[in-house]
Amino acid sequence: MRHIACTLNVDGVPTKINIRKVAKERRFLAIIDQSVTEYIISDATNEVEYYEGPVLSDFLFEKISSLIKQYFPKVKAIVKVGEDNYDDYDDY
Repeated sequence: MRHIACTLNVDGVPTKINIRKVAKERRFLAIIDQSVTEYIISDATNEVEYYEGPVLSDFLFEKISSLIKQYFPKVKAIVKVGEDNYDDYDDY
């Protein structure tokens, strides 16, 4: 499991954020003020989406999404975008 730790200024208040990637899955845990929000890479859109936990503000979601894209660039959805099923995906 890899993780990122940073501090963002949210409305003038320093907020500590820890982002952890769950091993061998396309899930990420965002830990803010001891509450855990889970995000996934969507199969349909190949974008970061909210999955479970307390809903964060749009500002924090955008920051967390950009951090995930920047620091975990090789994490992709299993199914290619635009493909119908798993049979269309090449097994290498």
